[in-house]
Amino acid sequence: MGDFNHGHIQWTSLQSTGRENQEFLNLVQDTFLSQRVLEATRGENVLDIVLSSQKEFVDNVKICEPLGCSDHNQIHFIIKVKGERNRKIRYRKNFHKVRYKDMREYLAKIDWNKTLKNKTATECWNILKSEIDRVVDKFVPLKKQGKRSKKKHLSKEAIRKIKYKQMMWKRYRHTGSEEDYSIYKEALNQATAEIRNAKRSYEQKIAFNIKHDSKSFYAYVRSKQKVQDKVGPLESIDGNIITEGFLMAENLNEYFSSVFTREDISILPVLETKFEGREFDYL
Repeated sequence: MGDFNHGHIQWTSLQSTGRENQEFLNLVQDTFLSQRVLEATRGENVLDIVLSSQKEFVDNVKICEPLGCSDHNQIHFIIKVKGERNRKIRYRKNFHKVRYKDMREYLAKIDWNKTLKNKTATECWNILKSEIDRVVDKFVPLKKQGKRSKKKHLSKEAIRKIKYKQMMWKRYRHTGSEEDYSIYKEALNQATAEIRNAKRSYEQKIAFNIKHDSKSFYAYVRSKQKVQDKVGPLESIDGNIITEGFLMAENLNEYFSSVFTREDISILPVLETKFEGREFDYL
């Protein structure tokens, strides 16, 4: 697929004018390729084409409106391949429907003094974390994770103008009149301007609220990164490769603990008294 810039080839009748166009047409026929784009992709010419070794590989070819300010139309098509796609359904916790009453009753039955008695800080944390995980799994329901999240920066007005632009494009493709094309271009410019304004307003909003809602700000920044940062895989001390989240966290914890400075508390300096009198007099 691409812009081959051979606009003087009639793909329905397999005829052409000009030496370069005829040579390209002969090459396509000699290699037994099938060209599936039959409608104009720029003006009245078929410049962007889709070639396949078998006609059945490409189906449902549609010529759509240009992308942004490009003068070439978009080409949408389906590629048919063998094999079934493994659609993995993902779930996440639905914290909007937590059974808080049952959760409180469950936690109230735990004797924390007895459970955490004579335990180290690490042991207490592991016990507390295990109970939290157990409570979350027990009282927080799951819901299917959506396929795509909508663009938060798009306002209702921007979405309305995008739909109007698409409608004007379909009208122009149906009539082919210059008047409808002018209407479409005007709708395109208005939609583009509204998208920019909506994006600018959203960015100003999250930047202004960064002190109160830093999560939204950094989530938006991460979404704009071309390379997403992630942790791992890691290599343990014994040379094994670690990929699981819990094991990587334990490995990082062990490393950071190993570089802590251990002070000798037997030689701590004696601090001089800076206050004389009763404490409540100072308060």
